[in-house]
Amino acid sequence: MAIPEFDEPAMVRPRRERVPFGPRRIAGLVIGALVVVALGATSGWVLANPQRVTDQLTVWNYTADSVITAYADRSTMTDEGRFLFYASRPEVSPDSQFNAHCSSQTEGVGILGCYQHAGKRIYLYDVTDVRLDGIEEVVAAHEMLHAVWDRMSVDERTALGPLLEAAAATKADDPEFAKTLSYYATAEPGERLNELHSIVGTEFHNLDPALEAHYARYFTDREALVELHDTSHAVFQAQQDAIDALLAQLDALQAGVDADYASYNAGYDQLNADIAAFNSRAQAGDFSSQSQFNGERNALIARQADLDALYASIDDRAKQYEGLVAQLNDLNAQVDELNKSINISPRSDSNLGN
Repeated sequence: MAIPEFDEPAMVRPRRERVPFGPRRIAGLVIGALVVVALGATSGWVLANPQRVTDQLTVWNYTADSVITAYADRSTMTDEGRFLFYASRPEVSPDSQFNAHCSSQTEGVGILGCYQHAGKRIYLYDVTDVRLDGIEEVVAAHEMLHAVWDRMSVDERTALGPLLEAAAATKADDPEFAKTLSYYATAEPGERLNELHSIVGTEFHNLDPALEAHYARYFTDREALVELHDTSHAVFQAQQDAIDALLAQLDALQAGVDADYASYNAGYDQLNADIAAFNSRAQAGDFSSQSQFNGERNALIARQADLDALYASIDDRAKQYEGLVAQLNDLNAQVDELNKSINISPRSDSNLGN
């Protein structure tokens, strides 16, 4: 074998002392034992909380876009609320895609969000009407609370049940709330407490302290969230109040016109009969003086003038009625636009008053 040649002589390496073996090895064993114990405890927790582990893995693999993040922020979700919201992989979709996941066959009912238990997914409708600012955040919070309920134990649900029913009882005389519960009873039988849990948490002010404490786990400022609901709901209420006011005016006008028109026709029938009798008496020379003739004739003319004035009033009110109908139709068109924006199909009859 050829011996390599070097320009410089090879350096002799100094001898190194042997690294002590025992203590380092022992330390390594101790650390390893601690790790094993920790893993053992984690393994037990994992087995006892499989859904939480699944949720965590889902959150790690889910990227919330700016819209979803804004919903979580504005609805004041806590870290826990946001965690369960993201664990449900919320998705905002236009109507064609959204209705493939969530839909209602009930006329006049719009679905803006849904939580699907099987896939533990939240789907949200894309509301684009600027008048309804805040409604999407409320719906997002509502659906997140379904995710909360889905993960509760039977004991936790049982404890909340009486508190939710007590809150619902405070609105027992609210026809709109009763209508909502009636819909859910038909559309989702057996899910009353589940729905109350979401409705009460996002729409009710001044709850029992125990309920407030429960919801505080998921919202930092639940009152601000409820205000968003009130503001967006007020848009619909304002439209309905305006329509109700117009309908009341139309009903009053209609009743007055009908009564006055009947009085006008009866009055003219009687006037015509009295005029015919007056003319017959005049032709028969039945008046004792010119003064008597003029007096009765003037009375007939005055009655005719009164009836003509009544008819003019009827005509004016009929035109006013037509103007109010035009306003009603305009309001109905606005309601149709609002309904479309909240995923309600246009009505076959555009007049609410009919």
